[in-house]
Amino acid sequence: MAPNGLRICWGRRVRGDKRLECGEEVNDERVIEEVMRLINEFINRVEKHGDVLLSESSTLFDDVINALSDWLGKIETRIGEGDDESIANLRRAMLDIGKEMLRLLKQAREKWLKTYKPELEELINKLGSGGARVIISGEPFNSNKSFVAHLYTENLVVVIARVAKMGSITVNISLIGLEGVRMVVPRLFGDNRLRAMQYGLLLTDGTIDEEGYPVMGTNQLWQAFAWLIAWPGKNHVYINGLSLNNGYVSVMWYLRAVDRRGVFESKAVVAEEAGKLDVEDFLAFLLFVALGDGDVNVKRKRARLTMGSSKVELWSDIIERLRSLGFRIDRDNGYAVAYTAKPSKAVELARKMLGYPLIKALIEDLSQLPDAEKLKQLIELSGMEPKSLGRSSIEVAGVRINVHVNNNGTVELRTKRKGLEDAVAILEELKRAGYEAGPRPSGDYFEIYIGMYVIERDQEMARKVCEVLRRMLEEALGKGKIERAWATAKAMMYLGCPAQCPRAR
Repeated sequence: MAPNGLRICWGRRVRGDKRLECGEEVNDERVIEEVMRLINEFINRVEKHGDVLLSESSTLFDDVINALSDWLGKIETRIGEGDDESIANLRRAMLDIGKEMLRLLKQAREKWLKTYKPELEELINKLGSGGARVIISGEPFNSNKSFVAHLYTENLVVVIARVAKMGSITVNISLIGLEGVRMVVPRLFGDNRLRAMQYGLLLTDGTIDEEGYPVMGTNQLWQAFAWLIAWPGKNHVYINGLSLNNGYVSVMWYLRAVDRRGVFESKAVVAEEAGKLDVEDFLAFLLFVALGDGDVNVKRKRARLTMGSSKVELWSDIIERLRSLGFRIDRDNGYAVAYTAKPSKAVELARKMLGYPLIKALIEDLSQLPDAEKLKQLIELSGMEPKSLGRSSIEVAGVRINVHVNNNGTVELRTKRKGLEDAVAILEELKRAGYEAGPRPSGDYFEIYIGMYVIERDQEMARKVCEVLRRMLEEALGKGKIERAWATAKAMMYLGCPAQCPRAR
C-alpha cells in the first residue's frame, strides 16, 4: 500500500484520448518506493517555487511579461537605426511576433490565477492526504529506460520522469485550454539560408510530428523568436505548459510551421541534406545547431556540440564537416558524444557564423532577452582575439592550411591530421568547395595537400599565398637565410606576386 493511501496504478492507453487511464494497481513495495521518489521531487519543486506557483497575486508569468515588454520597447526604438532596410524589416517582424506572444502570456497569467493555481494547490493537498491517483509507465528498475509518473486534474497534466540513462528527474506541467494564435511571418532570408536555419532547428530541439509538420517545444523565449523567423508563412503558436527544471520555473512554448506540412520526410533526410550545404549555408546551419545542442564558453574560448549516441550515425556527413572545421571528439560517455572546437577555431567560427549582417542583427537583438545567455556568450566569443595560428598559413574553405615552399621554388599547401577520419573529412570539404586536393601518408600522420597548379588557377588563393610568401621572404632575409629567401622569391615570381626578389649571391 502506498503511503497515505495514494492509489498507484499502471497506465493503459485509451483510443482517442491522450491521457492514460488506470489499469492494474501497484502493490510492489519496490515500485511504490520509486513512485514516491518522483512524487516527493515534484512536491519539493512546487514548494521551492511557491512564491510564483502558489501565490494569490504573483505568478511565474510576471517576470516574462515585464522582460518581453521592455525588450519590445528597445526593438521598436532600434527599427529606425541605420540605413539597412532588411534589418529594419527583421525588427518590425520581431516586434509583431513579440506583441502576439505578450498577449498570450497575459492570457495565461489570468487563467493561471483563476483556474490552474487552484487545481495545483488541490493536487498537492491530495498527494499529501492520499486522495490523489498516480498513473505510472515505463521501467522502474531499469536505469537505461525512462520511468514516469502521471498526475491529472481537469486542466493540468503533470509528467514527472526519470530520464533514461541519465537518472535525473524532469517535471513538466501541461496547461489545458489555453488559446493559441496563428502568426504570419514575412520572409526575411533567402531560400538557401532559411533551409540551413531550418535544418539546424529540426536536428536539435525541433522535430517532425506524426502529421508531417515541423514543430518545436521550447522554454527559451529567444528560441521561439528564432523558430518563427526561420519559418516564414503561417505558424501556430501557443503556451502549452511549465517546466520545473534546472532550478527554475519557465514557460513552455509550442510552435508549428503550418505552411510546411510534408516538406521534410524525416530527420534522416534532413541530416543528409545538411551535410551537402555549401560553406556559407553550413555555417548558418551550424549556428542554429550550436544554439540548440551547443555550449559556448567564453572563459575557455571553446565551442562544443553535444549529441546523443543514437545521432552519431545519422549525423555522419555532418560530423565530417565538423571535423574539417576543427571540431574534435572530447567526450563519449556511452549515451552522449561531444565535439569541441578549441580556442583558435572557436573564435574564428563564432566570427564566421555572425559574419552575415542579418544573422548578426538577429542574434544581437535576441541576446537582449533575459534567457539568452548562450547568445551573449557567442557574441562575446566572436569579439575576442583568436589564438595565433601562425604566419605561414591561410584559410581555404574553412580549413587552415600551411604554405610550404620547396627548394625548387614551387609551393604547396599542406595540413596534417593524426586520424584518417579527420583527414578524409578535410579532403571532402576541400573537394566540396571545388578545390582539387590529395592525400598522402606522412610518418604517423595523414597529410592533405594542394598543388601549385591549383594555386595558380585561383586568383584569391594565389593572393593569400603571396601575402604569406612576402612575410616568409622578409623573415628569411632578416635572419640571413639566403637559400631560403631565394627559394621563396622564386615561388613569388612563379605566382606573379607583386614583389621584388633578392639578388643571388
